[in-house]
Amino acid sequence: MTHIKIGTRPSRLAVRQAEMVAERLTAAGIDVSIHRFNSSGDMERTTPLYRTPGTGIFVEEINRRVISGEVDVAVHSAKDLPASLPDGLQAISVLPRENFNDVLIAGRPLEELPAGSRIGTSSLRRIKELSMVRPDLDAENIRGNIDTRVQKYRDGNYDGIILAEAGITRLGIPIEYHRLGTESFMPAPNQGIIAVVGMRGNSAFSTVERLTNQETQFAMEMEREAMRRLNLGCSMPAGMICTRSGTVWTLKIRLYSLNTREYRDFGSTVRNTQDVDEFTSDIRSRIPPEFGYGRGELA
Repeated sequence: MTHIKIGTRPSRLAVRQAEMVAERLTAAGIDVSIHRFNSSGDMERTTPLYRTPGTGIFVEEINRRVISGEVDVAVHSAKDLPASLPDGLQAISVLPRENFNDVLIAGRPLEELPAGSRIGTSSLRRIKELSMVRPDLDAENIRGNIDTRVQKYRDGNYDGIILAEAGITRLGIPIEYHRLGTESFMPAPNQGIIAVVGMRGNSAFSTVERLTNQETQFAMEMEREAMRRLNLGCSMPAGMICTRSGTVWTLKIRLYSLNTREYRDFGSTVRNTQDVDEFTSDIRSRIPPEFGYGRGELA
């Protein structure tokens, strides 16, 4: 029987996501084992994510173990993957996308929170979005896995925290939350997607590739191509979502200024990566210099 070794981070959510992949492989008659490894993002939990140098701090260590052959594949939240992976590595399979919305964990909806309420988030995108909707609230840095962040909220360190709904759903955390609409809180690229990363040519590649959800795979690839073309790192204040209505796919992108409270929205129908390339070329020509994207982003 084929045996596939899955690498993952040790957090409860990461392990649960690896288990979800393992369940599908097991149902296909494949023997599976899960192996846990810390990432640099797990070990350094104080610096705001948007101030952390480099990209892929939650995935690099596990991906290196795929390259070395210590594990066959790695399971990640797709939104943690940098736009470009090392040579030979590829996101070869995805599970069906779950809800991609952000949520506010709080005792009341965002619009009802008192002025000065402390909202925990380590995402520059969410900080920008929050400042547009409720500039009278205070965004405060919060780090740690979902369980840690929820406990900090329960301990009264914050009046609310913003997280991805998919993580709360996957862990079944019993807590009150309020969904944030995409018109105000456009999600991070690939939010809600679980990706399996493998090395092209290894024995697990074709086995795992067959299990992919084609619709989610297309959305992920369109969003990742836009990230690559716009040179957007995981910590940049950008929202993005590719959705289907009937047979038509639409890619929406929101870019926040690094220097002001401004943002720009862009949207286009897409059929393939060539459409995305043309769309992003147009975006690059329309972003004003005062947005501060002159240090390599949108290059």
